[in-house]
Amino acid sequence: MADFPYTPNPATLRRFFEQIQSTGVPSSVTIRYIESIGFKTKNDRYILATLKALKFVDDGGNPTPTWQRYRNKEAAAGVMASAMHVAYSDLFATYPDANRKDNEALRNFFSTHTKVGEAVLNLIVRTFKTLCELADFEKMAPAPVPQPDVREDLQKNVVTPVVAKQQLQSGMTVNINIQLQLQATEDASIYDKFFAAMKKHLFPSE
Repeated sequence: MADFPYTPNPATLRRFFEQIQSTGVPSSVTIRYIESIGFKTKNDRYILATLKALKFVDDGGNPTPTWQRYRNKEAAAGVMASAMHVAYSDLFATYPDANRKDNEALRNFFSTHTKVGEAVLNLIVRTFKTLCELADFEKMAPAPVPQPDVREDLQKNVVTPVVAKQQLQSGMTVNINIQLQLQATEDASIYDKFFAAMKKHLFPSE
C-alpha cells in the first residue's frame, strides 16, 4: 500500500510554500526550522512529511533542487505540478487528469491504495486538492523522450559479416562470407558509400 502525504490543516500549505519563495534556503529542514518560520502547532509538523513526499527535501531533511527551482515565482506552479506527478505517480498513472477529478473519485482511489480510516482519507484528498491549487499542469515540463542513437553501432569497432549468394548457370549456389573490420568514425556517409560499393560489386544484377 502506498503512503500519501496529508496534513490536518491543508490551508497552511499555501502559506508555507509562499515562505519558500520569500526566505533563504535553509541548510536543513526540520520540525524546529518549520516552527522557527511561524508554523508552531502540532498539525504543522505534518508539513515535513509532505515536503519529503514531493521531494522538496530528501530523507535527511536537506533541500533538493526542487526546493531551489520553486523559489522562482514564474516557474513555481510548473515545479509543483512535476513534484506532484512524482509524489502521486500511481494516481496519475490511473487518472492522467487526476488534478481535475472530484473528491469522490479521489476518495475512491485513495481508499483502495491505503489502509487509513475515513478521517485520514478525507485529509489525503484535501491535501491533494490544496496542492493542486498551487500547481499548473499546463506548465509542467514534459519528460524527455529518449531517441535511439542510429550511430550507436557505427561508433564502435565491429566485425560485420556479409553473406552474398550467387546463382550459377549450372544451378549451383555459391555462398560468400565476408567479414569486415569497420573503424569508428563521426562521418556516417563513409559507411553509406562503403555498403553501396559492396552492393554494386557483389550484386551487379540488382
